Amino acid sequence: MSSDGPVKTTRETLYTADRAEIFGNRDRLVRDQWVKIMKLRIVREKLAECYHRESVNHMQNCRVLVERYLKDLPDAQIGGRPPFLP
Repeated sequence: MSSDGPVKTTRETLYTADRAEIFGNRDRLVRDQWVKIMKLRIVREKLAECYHRESVNHMQNCRVLVERYLKDLPDAQIGGRPPFLP
């Protein structure tokens, strides 16, 4: 093994690496995504209640919730599984 470049990741080195760290990072990532999705769900439920409560004036009175929902929507997407091997 030469020290000229980075070490190539193979299946053998992946399975013998620190698996606890790999699974911990994956669990943390999934938990963070889940929290973002649940926060967005709460905002969406508040927005639906606001639409129902305000009926005719919902465009004026629910504007803050709509802006918050649209701002948080791109961040609350579920990402795919990152590839472990090149």
